[in-house]
Amino acid sequence: MKLDSREMKAVATVALIMAARLLGIFLILPVFSVYTEKYPGSDLALAGVAFGIYALVQSVLQLPFGWASDKFGRKPILLIGITLFTVGSVLCGMAVTINDLILARIVQGGGAITSVAIASLGDITRPQVRAQSFTIVGISVGASFLVAIVLGPLLAARIGFSSLFYILAALGVLSLLITLLFFPDIEPEDQKTEQTGLLRLISQPEMRRLLVSSLVLALSVNLFVFIYPLTWTALGVSEANLWEVYLIALIPAALFVYPYIRHAEKGGTLGITIKLGWAFLAIAFLVYPVGARIAWIMYGVGMAYFIGHTVMQSLLPAFLTQRVGQEKRGATTGVYNLFSFFGSALGGMMAGYMYQLNPNVPALAGLLFVVLWGVFGLPNAPNVGHTE
Repeated sequence: MKLDSREMKAVATVALIMAARLLGIFLILPVFSVYTEKYPGSDLALAGVAFGIYALVQSVLQLPFGWASDKFGRKPILLIGITLFTVGSVLCGMAVTINDLILARIVQGGGAITSVAIASLGDITRPQVRAQSFTIVGISVGASFLVAIVLGPLLAARIGFSSLFYILAALGVLSLLITLLFFPDIEPEDQKTEQTGLLRLISQPEMRRLLVSSLVLALSVNLFVFIYPLTWTALGVSEANLWEVYLIALIPAALFVYPYIRHAEKGGTLGITIKLGWAFLAIAFLVYPVGARIAWIMYGVGMAYFIGHTVMQSLLPAFLTQRVGQEKRGATTGVYNLFSFFGSALGGMMAGYMYQLNPNVPALAGLLFVVLWGVFGLPNAPNVGHTE
């Protein structure tokens, strides 16, 4: 089954909003740890705080933003969140010391719109094509990631790391314009129609698996993107050339994940797909400590990680929105993203401290979390039917 024209237009709009905003965030990811360590008063531990504090604030605000979007509509809450992100990005660009940057990242993290965007996709697509819609958004985000990984190190070397934050602000303005002009009006449903309370809903075993998956996936990605560039600079790659590493590492995920997920959705085999995604993540962290001094192994580690992450990032929110009606979708995705950004905060803040202890410790911690995730249970694909 394919997306119809209405769904495709709405999905494309959400994809553009997410891609434009996240392009800015991704610009700083590949170089954040190597540049913020150079701020006055900084070290790797404080760089980790600056890295993770954004996600911590996001985690706290996901639920109230999601709840507000259920009550007042998706569009006005999106506009408020993007505005906060834009203002915070300007403040980050003005930061002089590491403490200034940490405070500015708190403001930047106030733009907690991810739960609202995920709920919006659930509102505007049928369950039978929802994995496709999330994968399209995931591919657009992945394309943003690829572009940012290429441009981030180059721009940081040429115009300065702090100037990247002004680009983030400009992309925030672009997201505002797209939201104002093209985002569909989605009316909140009558709260009296809900049949299941939020607490009861998220206490269900399958929802617990999704929440734990959200936390571990986000924790793992911040561990990974914090230590991956540091490993390559230790191998002699300059900050300006890190884009070449990421470009090679991301090619398999960019080329193969979407067609594979679309095939799996048609065939009703998404349950197998999510297990494969988990396996790629586990392999990446397992091999990392062994191959940290060998360039060709580190390319393979990057490929495995980004394939696994792209699969999970596409399927988990699709599974979530298929299990929740519109009247509680914003609040539930708020809880989901609370776990996600809390995981991001933990991963970012832990990475700096652990890397100072030993460069292999973050990868070993990532392996432990991923293995425990697999042992205690991956989420199952909802039974929504499939069409050949």
